Amino acid sequence: MAKAVPVRQAERIMQDKHTRLFERIAPFYRLFFPAQVLSYRNLLGENKHLLNIPPGGSILDIGCGTGALAYCLREMGYSVTGIDASAAMIRQARRTTKRLGIELLVGDVTAGIDRDDKSFDLVIGSYIAHGLTREKRMLLYKEAGRLARSQVVFHDFNGRRCIGIDVVEWFEGSDYRRFIRSGKDEMAQHFDSVEAVTVGRFIAWYLCIPKS
Repeated sequence: MAKAVPVRQAERIMQDKHTRLFERIAPFYRLFFPAQVLSYRNLLGENKHLLNIPPGGSILDIGCGTGALAYCLREMGYSVTGIDASAAMIRQARRTTKRLGIELLVGDVTAGIDRDDKSFDLVIGSYIAHGLTREKRMLLYKEAGRLARSQVVFHDFNGRRCIGIDVVEWFEGSDYRRFIRSGKDEMAQHFDSVEAVTVGRFIAWYLCIPKS
């Protein structure tokens, strides 16, 4: 009989597996960069009014992947720092965003990063929260709230189910199903307010105001 694994140990194993997957697929994932840039560019153009950030303000892009969102935010004139737990993703991002002046770091935000409180006007994370275990999400919310001066935005799945997304997220080993049920309530424990705004058929922007 297989030995039972404690819940927190199982979550760590799941998270390590998730990161290793993105290490392996980073070169392939980069092929989607042009399409991602186009999608983010359109999305930001339509919803920029929801972002609470001054012209030229500073942004931390958590889970920046190959750099598509960071690219678009820099294109809009913001000062951008991208961070990702996958070194392979950051290597790809350095190629796709070279000469744009985007700071790119390898690091796990859930473990805390070496930046002062309120270092960024805006902290944003795209498709990162649902991929973490609930325990890790709580750490993500806490650290994002610490780092943001005025707003945290999570670009992620809303509560609308899709069989295609179910299959992909099962393959990636994410916590998608639990996140779409309870993600907003989880965020409410760490922020003064949380508003979910639908920005796509299956996508929402979770607009979070950090605790003062």
